Amino acid sequence: MSLLDGIDGVVFDVDGTLLHARDPGGVTGAHPVPGAPEVLERTRAGGRRVLLFTNGTGKPPADYAADLRRVGFDVADEEFMNPAVVAARYIARTHPGASVLVLGCPGVAAPLHALGVRTVDAGGDVVLIGWDDALTYAQLHAACDAVWAGAPLLATSTAPVFSVAGRPAPGWSGAVVAGIQQVTGAPALTLGKPSAVALDEMCRALGASPARTLVVGDDLDLEIEMACAGGARAALVLTGISTAEDVAARPPARRPAATLADVTQLFAAQAD
Repeated sequence: MSLLDGIDGVVFDVDGTLLHARDPGGVTGAHPVPGAPEVLERTRAGGRRVLLFTNGTGKPPADYAADLRRVGFDVADEEFMNPAVVAARYIARTHPGASVLVLGCPGVAAPLHALGVRTVDAGGDVVLIGWDDALTYAQLHAACDAVWAGAPLLATSTAPVFSVAGRPAPGWSGAVVAGIQQVTGAPALTLGKPSAVALDEMCRALGASPARTLVVGDDLDLEIEMACAGGARAALVLTGISTAEDVAARPPARRPAATLADVTQLFAAQAD
């Protein structure tokens, strides 16, 4: 069976899958994986919808989409998503009228504001942690106070590492959330990859069920884990953080349907 048989929508990870960049912003000094821009065009031409998803939240989603266009990807703003978008939609849907204490840069708050969700600097009915490398102790204290008062703790990502220029880099949001959990003892809900919440939002955006969605990524613990757990089809590319040896070491139920040298093999691949 072809990897794309029965697939209506394809989710592509960005760094390590479609391109390589030099910093956590995602596309600074980026160069596409050869042939990757054409893969998006061919996927659409085959009648399938596409969505690009990165766990990065360092800038507003529209800025990420614009950056991708500058390095050669024909992607519309609505074809790009990150955990800040997932968080905004999740909070608006499950905590209507709530105020949100954000530990994160403007890229984390922008999708909240776009949906009319109010953000605050202290208190807050919900605490949301995202990318912000200028975090202060006062902000950390305010977040812990809100959690101690009963606010749920949400995280755009709890991934320990992510791919930058094909190598692992430490995850900021995950480190901050781990610290707040250590202090407060509160559980955290992850809204980025590999969470079921993220996959649900991707499928809503694509208008496809998980069973008719293919997730393509370079990280077994993020994209592939999310797809396998959520009933979507998964394809691993070997241009990022995970290796073929890593695949062999995983239980069969958590392996991708196909392992590709790079994303250009998508159309020739067979599903296991």
